[in-house]
Amino acid sequence: MALGQAMERWRLAVELNYDFELQSIFPKAVWLVPECKDLLADVGIAHNMKGNYVAAFVDPATSVALWRGPAELRSTLIKSGWSTLPYEGEAAPDKAQFLIPQLMDMHAKHKSGAYDAQAVKYAVWDIYRFTNQLTVGEILGAEGHPTCSPLTQQRMKDARPTAGFDASKAVMAMASDKRNHPPADNAAQPAPSASAGSGLLGRAARVFGRRPI
Repeated sequence: MALGQAMERWRLAVELNYDFELQSIFPKAVWLVPECKDLLADVGIAHNMKGNYVAAFVDPATSVALWRGPAELRSTLIKSGWSTLPYEGEAAPDKAQFLIPQLMDMHAKHKSGAYDAQAVKYAVWDIYRFTNQLTVGEILGAEGHPTCSPLTQQRMKDARPTAGFDASKAVMAMASDKRNHPPADNAAQPAPSASAGSGLLGRAARVFGRRPI
């Protein structure tokens, strides 16, 4: 093996992986329950809508490195529409197990007349905001650790970051991903979120619109 090839392999081995996927806020399992599906349709929440997703790093070591960095960086990342927790897809059942009974109770109260349409809307969006905070790692436990599924807890516990978190490389990963480029027909992109943070990650979030596949 040539020296240049060996050095490149070493560089790739010690650098963090900034690849990401789009993590759902409300998991797909929620829509498999007819009452939940009807309730969410009434308030305008669909599984494949852009607002039901946040970007999450696929490698738990990258998330662990992020948590070892300054809190201000994590706050900026969250405001820019990213999760500080690693991508877990639909593998962990915990969110669905929490959400389904809550949504079914709201559906039952709406049907019985205990909740009118406005009350249902407020209740659903309130639990959506909480689940969003949970998904991005904004809900902290007593020791300051993010509240997450046992699967994600174990993956982060086992992770061994080989470098510190580099915000510029995270932005490069965002910019190079094809999902973040405008469609060929130059269709208008949604207006940037007012909550997008300032600085490098915030500017990138305003330029690139993340969309579910």
